[in-house]
Amino acid sequence: MSIPYRKRRKKILKPDGTMQEAWVMQQFSYEPIPFEDFVKECVVAQGVSSAQVKGIVEAMSNRLRSYLMLGHSVQVAGIGTLKPTFNAHCAATPDELGSQSVYKVKVQFYPHKEFQKTLKEMDFEDMEAINDETGD
Repeated sequence: MSIPYRKRRKKILKPDGTMQEAWVMQQFSYEPIPFEDFVKECVVAQGVSSAQVKGIVEAMSNRLRSYLMLGHSVQVAGIGTLKPTFNAHCAATPDELGSQSVYKVKVQFYPHKEFQKTLKEMDFEDMEAINDETGD
């Protein structure tokens, strides 16, 4: 399995302020796997019902949101840790800082070591080569 990419010509801004043409690798993005398809694969892999898989995913999602809203990091076995973070404007005095200072809230993801290992083992393949092999 490999991650497909395309080669694209792009204009880039050099440090001296001039523009230059360069070639870049651009990841080819597939459509997301529909949740129903993901559920079906989990059903086959674990021998449980579709309703059970959906119920567990919904319960995990609800609990995850609750913990993140309280500021907790959450470890998901085999996947990684999700940690709530934010960016905030600075101020001249501590009294000026508060929730109004926050301008972006996000979740950082720290992959589990096995997940990281998978990422390091990924291959990359030029879409032109893939299309040549398939005759597209």
